[in-house]
Amino acid sequence: MKFLSVVPLLFCVVNCAPKLRIVPSQAPPQLLTLPSNATSIRLDISDSFSCDGRAYGYYADVENDCQIFHVCLPITYSDGHNQTFRWSFICPEDTVFNQEIFTCTRSDEAMDCADSPRYYGLNTNFGEELEGDLEDATAVPQEAPQALSRRGPYKS
Repeated sequence: MKFLSVVPLLFCVVNCAPKLRIVPSQAPPQLLTLPSNATSIRLDISDSFSCDGRAYGYYADVENDCQIFHVCLPITYSDGHNQTFRWSFICPEDTVFNQEIFTCTRSDEAMDCADSPRYYGLNTNFGEELEGDLEDATAVPQEAPQALSRRGPYKS
């Protein structure tokens, strides 16, 4: 009999519990999109880099000794609203992001991290057409070479 008197009370507690929880009105923003084990590569990670006002591209994070780099993507919507997206990445251990060639390289082979902002302008070259005639480089031959037109060793 005691069990039957506890069931309604238990039902009420379970039913009301979600309403009693304290839920923040807004979840805290995710600061960096780094893997959870990024601190095994770099202990003190600063999140002060901003993509505001930057062109689409890859940017070395000087405050993090270029071990971290960011991809910035500014978007203008049809209603005129602007938004900039940022993705952050960490270079593998013992490497840094080389702004001059847009890749992680060994520290001793990379440019000086402090000089990286001088090369941020290289990002404006994304999407530009290469010099020279691309038509010749991408032309498809009229006829496939004989070696390609032969049947392979597998017969159907």
